[in-house]
Amino acid sequence: MNKNNKNFKKPLGRGLSSLLGEKTDINFLKSEESLEKINKISIDLISSGPWQARKNFDKNELKSLSNSIKDNGIIQPILVCADKKNIGKYLIIAGERRWRAAQLAQVHEIPVIIKDDLTDKKLSEISLLENLQRSDLNPIEEATGYKNLIEDFNYTQEKVAAIAGKSRPYITNIIRLLMLPEQVQKHLIDENLTIGHARALIGRKDAVQLSKQILKNNLTVRDVEKIINNNNRKPIYNNAHEDLERELSEKAGLKIKVNFNKNTKKGSIALMCKGLDQFDYIIKKIKSF
Repeated sequence: MNKNNKNFKKPLGRGLSSLLGEKTDINFLKSEESLEKINKISIDLISSGPWQARKNFDKNELKSLSNSIKDNGIIQPILVCADKKNIGKYLIIAGERRWRAAQLAQVHEIPVIIKDDLTDKKLSEISLLENLQRSDLNPIEEATGYKNLIEDFNYTQEKVAAIAGKSRPYITNIIRLLMLPEQVQKHLIDENLTIGHARALIGRKDAVQLSKQILKNNLTVRDVEKIINNNNRKPIYNNAHEDLERELSEKAGLKIKVNFNKNTKKGSIALMCKGLDQFDYIIKKIKSF
C-alpha cells in the first residue's frame, strides 16, 4: 500500500483565543504583563498532564525538534500548572512535544509559564485545543479531539468546525472514523489505509476482513467501493438454480423454469401449465398482485 502524503491542516482559528486571549495561541502569555511569569524549571520536575489526549508522538519529528533545541534552545515556553498531588512539581498544560524533545536533547532546565488560575476542566480544554493545532495528528487523534470537545465541553459541531477551520460535514465525517474496529483504526494510524479507504469501511461488519483484502491486494478506494457495491447486491440467481426452481414449483403448485444470464444480469421465469385450468389460475394470481 503506497502511503499518501498527509494533508496539512489549517491552524485552529479561535480555539485558544476564546480561552486565553485574543491571539490564536499561547504566545500572548509572553506579553509585557506576563514576562515575569517565565521561569526556568528543572525538566525532572515536570510531567505530562493527565488531560493529555494525544498518545502518539512521531519519533523522527521529536528527534528533529531535539536537534533544533540543541542549536537554538526552547524558543516558546511550555505552559504548566502546579501538581497539586506532588508539591514542587508541575504538570504540562501545553507543550508536551517540546518537553519530550528537550529530554532527548538532554536539556536540564526549560522555560515555563506557570498558570495556577485555571480550573481542571479549563486545563483539559486548553490542552486539547493546543493538541488540535498540531498538523501532524493522525486522523484518529484528530477525530478523538473533536469528539471530546463535543462530549466533554459541550461544543457544537458548528463551533468545532469554526475553531478548526473546517466545514461541519468534515467534522461529522472524521468523527465517524471512531466507529471503525480498533484493528482498522490502527491501519489508519500507521498510514497503511487512507481516510478514503477507512470511510468506505465505516459501519460494515466485514470491515476488518475488507481491510486485510485492501492491504493484501493493494486495492484503491474505487476498488473497495466496487467490492462493497457488489456485496450489497442481493443475489438474484446462483448455480444452485435447480434448488430454486424446486422451491418455487412446490410453493406455486406448478412447474417453474428459471433462466438467468450472470453476465448480462438478465433473466426470465417461466411457469409451465398442463391445462387451461392452471393457465386461468396463473392469470388470476397475477391480476391479484
